[in-house]
Amino acid sequence: MTGSPLAAIRSAWGASVGSFGVTAGAGIDLVDISDFAALMTAGGSAFLDNGWSAQEQHDAEGSAERIAARWAAKEGVMKALRCGLGDLDPLDIEILSETDGSPRVVLHRNALAAASKLQIGEWHLSLCHEDGWAVAIVIANRQPLAAEPEPADEGNRHA
Repeated sequence: MTGSPLAAIRSAWGASVGSFGVTAGAGIDLVDISDFAALMTAGGSAFLDNGWSAQEQHDAEGSAERIAARWAAKEGVMKALRCGLGDLDPLDIEILSETDGSPRVVLHRNALAAASKLQIGEWHLSLCHEDGWAVAIVIANRQPLAAEPEPADEGNRHA
């Protein structure tokens, strides 16, 4: 017998995930919504403008819960990138809403450079806010590797 069925499955699975879908990093963060509500009240637009883009603020619709969840996501992205607030500006990371309401990650400047260095090309993100808390979990996957070009058909080589 040339190999067990289990070995064949392992080999096929390895080939199917070997070039893409490999997790490059993950991050999670939990924040107290009341802290963000107080900061929003005390700091007003200056507080918001220093941490969230105009589009993020629009998507959050003035909700402290949504602002806090987006902050948790920014922190999660930083963790997935193996960086912190000293390395990245909060505006380097945007947490935007798709038309269906699902969140997506958009990177700029230093965050984009960090993702490029880690070969991150895909983000998975989930946000939640409930009972005074906001949480986000982030998974960063590496980019698929470019496929080897198929060799040109040079005709019948065995003639």
